[in-house]
Amino acid sequence: MNREDAARPDHPAGPASGSADGPIQLCSSSVRSYVTDVLVFAPHPDDETLGCGGSIAHHTAMGRAVRIVVLTSGDRGVPGTAPETAGPVREREAEAAAGKLGVAADNVHFLRLPDGGIDPADRTQFLSVLRILRQTRPKVVYLPHAADAAHDHQQAHILVQRALEKGASRSYPEAGERHWAGTVLGYEVWSPISTPSFFQSLQPSDIEAKLAALACYRTQVKGEGEADYAGEGGAALTRFRGAMTTGGHREAFAVLRLAALPWQTARPEAAA
Repeated sequence: MNREDAARPDHPAGPASGSADGPIQLCSSSVRSYVTDVLVFAPHPDDETLGCGGSIAHHTAMGRAVRIVVLTSGDRGVPGTAPETAGPVREREAEAAAGKLGVAADNVHFLRLPDGGIDPADRTQFLSVLRILRQTRPKVVYLPHAADAAHDHQQAHILVQRALEKGASRSYPEAGERHWAGTVLGYEVWSPISTPSFFQSLQPSDIEAKLAALACYRTQVKGEGEADYAGEGGAALTRFRGAMTTGGHREAFAVLRLAALPWQTARPEAAA
């Protein structure tokens, strides 16, 4: 999440995950070229759960293939802990949280871009994201919405959007075979979307999974007087979105691109 982290020139880059000109070996496993139903981009570990964790749980319960790409390891987001120590800890938290949402650790990937240093103008960062997009070939992509009030979130939005715009282009053949992601949704973390254009209704089991995933982020439990979103607070916005619409819990999104949203609410066993 790391709202306080602005881009800092003295921030050391994390371990390289690959070069712009060769295959990217992502943490946990390399991304293979086959269709993924849903691809989620998170600036830091925990943003995927805060922004769309209930929706991820919904997708996996429906049997959809979900992959999560964490752009930075959030290594500057643990006060009093050196980045080289904090990064691996937060990555392990992200894998544990993904498991609560129904996503296997092998489907969680870490680009290890500089925490506070996501740069859409950096060719290596851009090609890294474009290559992932073309290799995984998702039908639906989630990313932070454009006005989320954190520097890395805004830069992540621009970086991923740039890759999405070039996904089906003949440009950058070194990034793999062209692919067009039909549906792109922006999620909210720090700043509510002023006019949401899509709401995902969440089942009680989706909220339970989201809270269980948030509980995995033990390093993000804050001290007195600081924001605390690693527990019930992380679901507060879903309660608000539900209260303002049809009740229950909902996650709100900005629709950035729309091909189709075949999100039936019934579970496969209920529909049988």
